Amino acid sequence: MASDVREHHRRAPSFFQLPLPFCALAVVVALWVIVFFRLGALRHDRHGTFGFDLGIYDQATWLLAFFHRPFITVRGLDVFGHHATPGLWFFAPFYWFGGGPKVLLAMQVLAEASGAFALYLLGRDLLHSRWIGAAFGTLLLLHPTSQWLVWEFFHPEAFAIGPLLFAYWAARTGRWGWFWPCAFVAIAMKEDVALALIVIGILVMVRGSRRIGGAIALLSFAWFVIATRVVIPWRNGVGPFYEQLFGTLGKSPTEVAANLARHPVTGFKIATEPDRLHYYKMMLFPVALAPLASPQTFAIALPMLAINVFTSDGFPFTRDARYHYSAIVLVGVLLATVEAVALLRDQRARAVLVVGLLATSFTTTVLWGPSPLGHKYDKGIWPLQVEVNGAAKDHAMKLLPKGAATSAAYTLVPHLTHRTRIYEFPVPWRDVNWGVHGEHLDNPQNVQWLLIDRSLLDARESALLQSLLRHQFTVRFEREGIVLAQRRAVR
Repeated sequence: MASDVREHHRRAPSFFQLPLPFCALAVVVALWVIVFFRLGALRHDRHGTFGFDLGIYDQATWLLAFFHRPFITVRGLDVFGHHATPGLWFFAPFYWFGGGPKVLLAMQVLAEASGAFALYLLGRDLLHSRWIGAAFGTLLLLHPTSQWLVWEFFHPEAFAIGPLLFAYWAARTGRWGWFWPCAFVAIAMKEDVALALIVIGILVMVRGSRRIGGAIALLSFAWFVIATRVVIPWRNGVGPFYEQLFGTLGKSPTEVAANLARHPVTGFKIATEPDRLHYYKMMLFPVALAPLASPQTFAIALPMLAINVFTSDGFPFTRDARYHYSAIVLVGVLLATVEAVALLRDQRARAVLVVGLLATSFTTTVLWGPSPLGHKYDKGIWPLQVEVNGAAKDHAMKLLPKGAATSAAYTLVPHLTHRTRIYEFPVPWRDVNWGVHGEHLDNPQNVQWLLIDRSLLDARESALLQSLLRHQFTVRFEREGIVLAQRRAVR
């Protein structure tokens, strides 16, 4: 794969002699990291994050870090029955020293932003231009999806963006000492990453390195099979439950693929429905449709793109460019953009195209992105105003005993997940997103405390709360709709 690529600058500059394009990109990356970490932390501090999914991953990481039984009570699933995410162990040392959700946020922001340097290196080595490489790195930071992934807060596949981009650069340029650790980190974050690495392995084979490309593809495929057919079913007793999201198309990848092959007209109709077309626009317009000029490389995005497109209409989040389902798609989009520019042989034409890509990326970040540059920045995306009852929430949480089994409002759960039993009310009295089919719901008698925001309750949940307060729990604190109640001692 690297036969046609040679290192353009062999001697690494000293710290005080870094190339100007690299320094310019580093400044942009630093600003991006500071701005988005601050905004994400603000959203968390002002109770704008949720049990799904931040609470899930924070409790999972805490459980693994301190060797507790790895059962996520926010989700009702074993850590590895939810997804194959051994990479959560990478964050354990931070949790030993008091880390929590903001550590996950910081790690994701840094990992995402690091991808800009991978694209810089790819542009430098393929196009022999550091300035164009710096522009490619900027495209990642400007793409609205990369920004929305921070707004959504932590997800393992969003963290995988940086390592996966570095893995591709290393494979493209024959730096196998870099490739394997980067690929290992990426694939450890979630089973879906293996699909992208399978395609990368095939590309390595097509581009000349058959043995190593075959090894990459086979190892990635083997892990995907082990994760989805052995680990997840073993840990949850059911299997990869998300394969049930394809409706009438089927209940397994092979069944879905077979049905699409037998009924191509049906597949075409689904793939061209209005929400799917809007999804393509949100992913591809920021880079002016350039990835379509490099279909080989764009194939890296295709497995996850197909999954997102063909899930049933009951799960529209998979086709929303703001959410983590698009993280691996974004990787394929950006890599194919670089390869599309590399197809041009004229350096001036390349420069013109790259300027155009920066223009479209900047325009879409203003129109669609959540950054301070965007039209939507002050429209409620971020909690820029102090909460009316924020002080009451914080005070109630301080009164809650450390480690006590608690059922809490979904906006408070991410602040309470460093305990073995934390539930999103009305769980565990009622099944709401518990387990795969609501199986083995925990015993409500285990819950010792309630921490509820009345404003978030529907009529049924309000009735349940009132019944619990009358018969089982005593209010210890109540102000501005925030209720903290303790289970009464059995006499």
